[in-house]
Amino acid sequence: MAIRTRIFSFVFVMMMSFTVLLSSCSARVYKVGDSEGWTAKDDVYYAWAETDHKEFQVGDSLVFKYDPIINDVTHVSGSLEYEFCDYSSPKAVYNTGHDVVTLTEPGFHYFITSNQGQCVLGQKLEVLVIHDLSSPVPPPTPPSKILPVGNTYKVETQKDGPFMIVTSIASGVRRNSFMLEIVLFSNRQ
Repeated sequence: MAIRTRIFSFVFVMMMSFTVLLSSCSARVYKVGDSEGWTAKDDVYYAWAETDHKEFQVGDSLVFKYDPIINDVTHVSGSLEYEFCDYSSPKAVYNTGHDVVTLTEPGFHYFITSNQGQCVLGQKLEVLVIHDLSSPVPPPTPPSKILPVGNTYKVETQKDGPFMIVTSIASGVRRNSFMLEIVLFSNRQ
C-alpha cells in the first residue's frame, strides 16, 4: 500500500509541475496587422489590437513584417512622441523588414514608423502590456535618497561653470504637490 501511495504522490507532483511549467511558458507571438502586416492604414492597428480582446503580457512578442525600403519600426518612449510621430529620440529602431520585438516590461509601449507620411496616415501602434499573473512581481526599487523639507542643497558644480542650489523644498497644501525653488549661479566673471 505504501508503494502505491508513493507512486500516486510522485505522479501527482509531476502533473502539478507540468501544469506550472505550461502556465509559465505561455508567451504569445502576435503578427502586427495580421495578413496586411505593418503598413499605413487609418486606425488599422487600433482595431487590430482590440480584435479578439488581445491582452499583451510580459514575454509576448510582436512580429512586424514590412518593406524595409519604405518603412521601419521605431519604439518611442511616450504618448506625445507616438501622437506627433516624433522619432527623434527612440528607445529602439528595427529595420530588417521582419522584426520580432519581445515585450519585456509592463506598461504602455508605442511603435511608429519613422516615415513621417506613413506615420501620419496611421502606421503606429500602442499596446498596453500587463505583468503575467502567474509569475511574481518584483518589488519596487526604493528611492535613492529622500531630502528633508526646508533645507538648502548644492546640486552640482563645475570648474568655471554654472552651478545650481536648491534653496527650499516645501510641501504643498494639497496632497502630492510640492514647491521647488531653484536658484542658478555662475562662477564666471
